[in-house]
Amino acid sequence: MVAGRESITIAVDAMGGYHAPAEIVAAVAEASLRREAGAAVNFLLVGDEIAMTEALFELDHNSERIHLYHAPTVIGMGERARSAVEARPDASVVQACSLVRQGEADALISAGHPGAAVLSASRQFGLVPGARHAALASVYPTPRLRGEAADPFSLILDVGASLRATPDELLSFGLMGSAYARIVSRNERPRVALLSTSRESTMGTPEVVEAHELLSRHKGINFYGNIEGHEIPRGLADVVVCEGFVGDVVIKMLEGVSEAAFDLARSAYHEKMAWRMGLSLLSGGLQKLKQLTDFEAYGGAPLLGLDKVVILCHPRSGRRAVGNALRLAIKNVRAELPEAIAASLSGEPRARRG
Repeated sequence: MVAGRESITIAVDAMGGYHAPAEIVAAVAEASLRREAGAAVNFLLVGDEIAMTEALFELDHNSERIHLYHAPTVIGMGERARSAVEARPDASVVQACSLVRQGEADALISAGHPGAAVLSASRQFGLVPGARHAALASVYPTPRLRGEAADPFSLILDVGASLRATPDELLSFGLMGSAYARIVSRNERPRVALLSTSRESTMGTPEVVEAHELLSRHKGINFYGNIEGHEIPRGLADVVVCEGFVGDVVIKMLEGVSEAAFDLARSAYHEKMAWRMGLSLLSGGLQKLKQLTDFEAYGGAPLLGLDKVVILCHPRSGRRAVGNALRLAIKNVRAELPEAIAASLSGEPRARRG
């Protein structure tokens, strides 16, 4: 529970994503009916007031826990983030960030334009002490379970908050990812790896070589060493550190591989009886893979390093994904995630909360 606070408020960009506002509002409506232990949780829906009101009218919800804030415009997925954010300060994601900055809400959730959300949050929120740059983190499934929560997901960052990273920034990504893994996976000593072209510490770009040295020397990091791209799905590390451009390519490739596997399975099923029988025997494993690669199961990606909690959902998110993102945001606010990251970056020990 956040110290000295009787309630938590989550600001939600109701107009962001391909299924907005209906699915976003539906997720908030369901969340408003849940009883939360600890501080009471309220929700601030930001977007077109008429559209949000109409969506809520059809749903069971607790009106005392949901408040509406009118934002007349929305940034479309095909727009350029910088120009759209600058041209439309009344857009839903910009206004949602503003409400968090003003203290009207404690966290932001958006399934809208990722670039616009990152840019707006980065402009309106400050960095925690010690952070050099914010990093967008994403989870991916692995065969290994980790931490007290038996979490099958590893964390990779940065996956697109910025394109390049200095060695010092890569070190800070490792520290921020470790703090997040301790809170979400309850993994007290997460293994951190640096993505490179070789396991050899002297291989890779000059930035990666220097980052390897910094990570290996830092006492606050359980450094596994370098890993190569083909080792990522094996789950050798709990936190994988890389530049944003590389991370964005990697996470999209992992999504594509899982989708391709199911496409091939469907195709094979219709080709030959022997393949059909084989796939029937593998159906349990395929279903397990589908469950693990289902982005709706884990809700969203945290934007780490800012002094506010920010969760970005996949643009295709439905009510289940947004509902899980709400749970994640509430957990991170209660655990005081920004403060935990600041303590990790400063090297100061901090008791786990939440």
